[in-house]
Amino acid sequence: MKLLQRLENWLSSATGATATLFLVVMMLATTVDATLRFFFNRPIAGVFEVAEIAMVVLVFFGLGWTQQDHKHIRATMLIERLPRRAQHLFDALAWAACALFLVVLAAPASKAALESFAMREFRWGVVQMPIWWVKIILAVGLWLGALQMVYHLAGSLRAFLLPGAADTDRNGPSATPPQH
Repeated sequence: MKLLQRLENWLSSATGATATLFLVVMMLATTVDATLRFFFNRPIAGVFEVAEIAMVVLVFFGLGWTQQDHKHIRATMLIERLPRRAQHLFDALAWAACALFLVVLAAPASKAALESFAMREFRWGVVQMPIWWVKIILAVGLWLGALQMVYHLAGSLRAFLLPGAADTDRNGPSATPPQH
């Protein structure tokens, strides 16, 4: 389990850092574009297209980083009133539903990414921009998210089936995130 946790941390950090880099590029490009447009009436061609691409990378590579830190929105008003073991069971059901949802999205996204790669698809706008690689990132982000949900599902099932094992490891996937 420790090896899987290290792998999750590494993958989440790598994709999160990539998402952050794309966020910085999007912010800088948009700021420079807006400034040039306002003061000199000279926008930068292609900034809109870059922002579209950056948003895809930001969202789908940011998923894992957000999950790793347990920062996705959770409504726990009822669950937190249940016994610890029942909480783990409901967590497991939630992780299973999330994993299934991401797989349902990832399968057609992967097919679309392969088709896009095969034809070297471009987006036609002010600037011709290749988008096949962005579709691959979208699919990879969904699959990594699904795997991460399965990992957390396994941790919650472990906590449910072996009640004493999970409560000692508050930072693992089986731990219910701290309530703030």
